[in-house]
Amino acid sequence: MSRKTAASKTLLKNLQVPEGDKTYEKVLDAGLALFVEFGLRRTTMEDVATRAGIGRATAYRRFADKDQLIQVVILRECQRELAKIEDELAQIDNGVERVLESFVLATTRAHHHPLLQRLLTSEPETILPILTQRLWQMMGFFRVYMAGMLDQEQDKGAIRKQSSEALAELMLRLTQSMVLSPDGLMNPANEAGVRQWANDYLRPLLTP
Repeated sequence: MSRKTAASKTLLKNLQVPEGDKTYEKVLDAGLALFVEFGLRRTTMEDVATRAGIGRATAYRRFADKDQLIQVVILRECQRELAKIEDELAQIDNGVERVLESFVLATTRAHHHPLLQRLLTSEPETILPILTQRLWQMMGFFRVYMAGMLDQEQDKGAIRKQSSEALAELMLRLTQSMVLSPDGLMNPANEAGVRQWANDYLRPLLTP
């Protein structure tokens, strides 16, 4: 099993995600659009069903409630953004640079994501519990994924041997802190600044 497959299984643990269900995808697309446009509180499952062009009962057959829909929408966005980041990292030959850039892209892309920006601005009391107390699913996924990347680079001798799980969690918690508290010297809106910070403080943790 590839590290990406293993990580995806961790990401979607305890969530039933049917493959090839176009109606399911329509509900997710409608939910994402409405959450960005109106926020979580003002969007109902009826609104989502209407936007998706299906009946209310059909929407509830895919998702038990709005809370579950919110979780899956967020998880799917994580997967989509990761795929884009993977494409960019594939162009980098140097292992240390690849790891550093993964941190920079994950942090800055999360900060600029329209759904996260909308929710942190308009209803932080709704999204913050999801991104703090209930972050275990996404954190577990990215820790597995990032640790897999670090293991590969360690096996090639590109970065220093150490606990990949611990280093992965450290980087993830830094990303979480910067995204949720963007004001300060480590501002995720400044990609060049995040890249310089990673070079100054994370590079020494990676170099052999």
